[in-house]
Amino acid sequence: MLNLKHNQTKDTLYEEVFMAPSILGKRRDFVYSFLSSYGITSISEVTTDILYDFISHIRRNFQFSPSMLTGYRGSLDCVIMTYLKHIDHPFSRYVPQSDDYMERRCLVFLYAYGINEISAVTPSVRIAYDKYSAAMDPKKHTWQLRQLDNMVLSEIEKAKSFRKPVYKDALFYAGWYPDIRVAKKLTYIRHTKYLYFDFSINASSLMKRQIFSIIQSDFESVDTHRTGYIYEHLVTPLYYLYDYCIRYGINDLKQLTDDEASAFSDYLKDNMDVYYKCASQVLFRVRRILFLQDKKPDFTATLWFLERFNLTDRQNPAGTIDTFNFGDISSPDNRMYIQRYMKYLLILAPKYSAQSLKRKYLTAKSFALFLEGRNTSLTEISYTDIEDYIKQLDSMGTKPHTYNIQLASLSSLLTVLSVHEKLLIPSFPFEYYYKKEKYIHHDRTVSDDTIDRIFMVLPDFPETVGLIFLTLYSTGLRINEVCTMRKDAMKSSNEKCWLKVYQSKMRSEKEIPIPKELFRLLKRHIESDTSGSEYIFPRPSDTRRPYVARYFGEQMQLQLSLHEETSDIHFKSHDYRHTIATDLHLSGAPIAATRAFLGHKKEDMTKQYVDHLQGEIDELQDQYLKETDLK
Repeated sequence: MLNLKHNQTKDTLYEEVFMAPSILGKRRDFVYSFLSSYGITSISEVTTDILYDFISHIRRNFQFSPSMLTGYRGSLDCVIMTYLKHIDHPFSRYVPQSDDYMERRCLVFLYAYGINEISAVTPSVRIAYDKYSAAMDPKKHTWQLRQLDNMVLSEIEKAKSFRKPVYKDALFYAGWYPDIRVAKKLTYIRHTKYLYFDFSINASSLMKRQIFSIIQSDFESVDTHRTGYIYEHLVTPLYYLYDYCIRYGINDLKQLTDDEASAFSDYLKDNMDVYYKCASQVLFRVRRILFLQDKKPDFTATLWFLERFNLTDRQNPAGTIDTFNFGDISSPDNRMYIQRYMKYLLILAPKYSAQSLKRKYLTAKSFALFLEGRNTSLTEISYTDIEDYIKQLDSMGTKPHTYNIQLASLSSLLTVLSVHEKLLIPSFPFEYYYKKEKYIHHDRTVSDDTIDRIFMVLPDFPETVGLIFLTLYSTGLRINEVCTMRKDAMKSSNEKCWLKVYQSKMRSEKEIPIPKELFRLLKRHIESDTSGSEYIFPRPSDTRRPYVARYFGEQMQLQLSLHEETSDIHFKSHDYRHTIATDLHLSGAPIAATRAFLGHKKEDMTKQYVDHLQGEIDELQDQYLKETDLK
């Protein structure tokens, strides 16, 4: 790239070369002779090609000692830098007192490239200088490139105010992000190739803008991450995702299908080694950011993140439903209608809990996939399609209660498609297919022997797991209620200890008495917690959220399996709720008191929790025989 030239009336090269006080004798003649051979009449005519040829000329035609090679190699740089001082070029103020050759080399290259201000340096210039410095001095190539980075960062720091980068169809270098906090963090990344994002490539403009917006979003929280984390979890995975999108023609990251997401996983296995596990999470993270940052929810996206819809009052905090995925529905029409149906339920039907929404979502998607398996769609539903799908449900052997819920969900879907989407849906007698539900009482009380064996090994359990179990055993709470207990829910008065619990299933609060020893243990656990969480049992991966009920069950089963005394125990948290109900009943508590303690709305539900223990039956039988003198 040619430099801007000064108007020349005569050959001034000789005078300009002789102005450099440190370049004398053979070195001065050598520089002058080389430039003259290229027809150069002034230093202002030197280009980057001339710089390259100067180095090649030295190596090709002369056998120097290492010290002489270094001296001759830097001769042209000194001449040019002296010339810049003479003409009062803006770069002359960058020349350090120590006359640092790396900084001088960088400035000379920029001048020859046509750059007259550091603020005009672009990522393309960095790539060009990277190549040049590697040719000049391979051993110190990285340090020379760092010199250019330091100059650019110095200009960013001088700006003092953060300039949010604007998307351009050009090469983008994240290492020069216009926020000095970010730029300094990225300075220490060794493999800088992952910081380049070439947005000039012929690819989807929407996809490129999405990648750019993710870069901006990631760097907003840069203060909370160490450089290694930024490199491994943010920058490098995003680099590979962008490359994948270009290679496979991805036009919109919000419209990814399950097949395309799976192909990305295969792509990572083929192209990455060390950071594969970190990169495999990038797709989920990117889709989440894109879905949440839109001004209005994009209901055409194939992956919905329910946190966008403020379902706090409709969710179970200890077992949240995070996403609805539509990427496995291959037919665009089927996907569109299922998405519209779920949009209707989310926006216009707030009476549904998140769990109810999930059931309807699963049924709707299952029916759509069933139709696709028959090479038909929701726009062409026949009476036989509905009937055959119901027969398939019946053949799965599900309980009548679950089966009826699925039928109701299917009826809801078809009604919405008919009324709101104006599709021609055949009239179908769902009431004919419902099954009569019969409640079968299952004795779920945990035996004293099982409890004794668990208590033998409980001291070896992780503290959180052990305390959750103790709370279950002592209170009979639902597992999600235990996991979501808050630190301010405990109180004591007059030697009595109480616990306030929010019942997400009932959407109400209740207070129950708890043993003093449990109160003491929970209090000690709270005082030792430094996470700052509002929950007694915060989630390890995110202390802002409560412990996951499902994860507790897995951990409890794992801990039991590690000990010979308990390896045969199949742990079910809800069994301890039945145990408390039955113990209260056997202790003479009225059914109304047991109902209040468990938090049931109706006594009929409480009665289902009281198990028929064989020991109680034998005792009653003995008492009857004794009273009737038949024994």
